[in-house]
Amino acid sequence: MNLLEAMEQRHAIRAYTDEPVDPSTLSILRAEIDACNQESGLHIQMAAGLDDAFLGLKTHYGRFTGVHNAIALIGRAVHDDASDGTMPDGVIAGVRGHDATTETATGLAGSGKMTDTTQNGMTTAWHKATAADESATDPGEIALQERVGYYGERLALRAVQLGLETSWAVLDDADTAEHPWWCLLPGEKIVWVLTFGHGARPGGRRRSKPIEELCRIPDGAAMPDWFRAGMEAAMLAPTSLSQQPFLFTLYEDGTVSTEVTEGLFAHVGLGCAKYHFEVGAGRENVHWRDTTSGEEAVGATD
Repeated sequence: MNLLEAMEQRHAIRAYTDEPVDPSTLSILRAEIDACNQESGLHIQMAAGLDDAFLGLKTHYGRFTGVHNAIALIGRAVHDDASDGTMPDGVIAGVRGHDATTETATGLAGSGKMTDTTQNGMTTAWHKATAADESATDPGEIALQERVGYYGERLALRAVQLGLETSWAVLDDADTAEHPWWCLLPGEKIVWVLTFGHGARPGGRRRSKPIEELCRIPDGAAMPDWFRAGMEAAMLAPTSLSQQPFLFTLYEDGTVSTEVTEGLFAHVGLGCAKYHFEVGAGRENVHWRDTTSGEEAVGATD
C-alpha cells in the first residue's frame, strides 16, 4: 500500500479489539518515530500492550474503547529570532531537535507492561491549560502544533500501511495520571495522542468541502495537475470535526503558501494537510513561499 492508498484507507477509528500488535510491526513504527524525532525535534514516544493507554483519562472529545496502544506527540515551543522560520519539507520552525544519541525517543511497552523511560531532568506533569490549541496565537506554539500535525500524520499513515487503524485524540487532565508511560523534558507537553491498533468496527463516511473552497490560484490560470493532486490529497487529511480549516494558495511563480481558517485545532489540522499535500503533489514540485516578508497573495483568486 502506497501513501496515497493509505490516505484513502485511513479513517478515525476510536474502538479497538484486544488483538495485540505484532512485535515486528511495532519495531517498524518505532524506527519511524525515531526518524520523525530526528527530523523534527519533537519528542514522540510510544507505548503498546497496555490495559488502558489513556490511563483512565477522558478525551477532549470523542469516545474511545479498547485503546491499548498509543503514540504521544510531545514537543516544546521555542522562540528563536535567529531562525529563518523554515524546516525540512516546508514545516515551520518552532522547536529544536533532541540529540538522538543521548535520549530515548520511544517508550515501547510489551506484554501488557509499561516501559519506564524516566530519566534525570524529565518530568511527567502536563497541564491542560498550556496544551489547548483551539485559538493559538503565539508563533512558537503555532509552529509546534503544525509540526505535530505534520509528523503525527506521517506516523498515522505509516501505521495504516502496516494494516492498523488510527485516531487522533487530546487527553484532558493528563497531569493527574498516575505512573504515566510518557516522559517530558522541561518545557515539553503532550500536544496530541495518536491511538493505533486493530479496529473493532469500520470507519464512517468521509466528508469534504469543495476543492474551490480550500485553495486559490492565479486569476485566469488553469490549476496545474501537480497542484490539483496535492489538494486532492490534502482534502483527505484529518481535521477536527472534519472542518478542514486551511487554505492553500498557488502563486504565479509556482510557490505555495498556506494559512488557517476558522476551526478547532486548526494548526494541527494544517500540519496534517501539508504532509498530505506534499505527498500528493510530489515533494519535488512543492516550493513553499516565504511568508515572513509579509507578501500578499497578489494575482490569486478564490
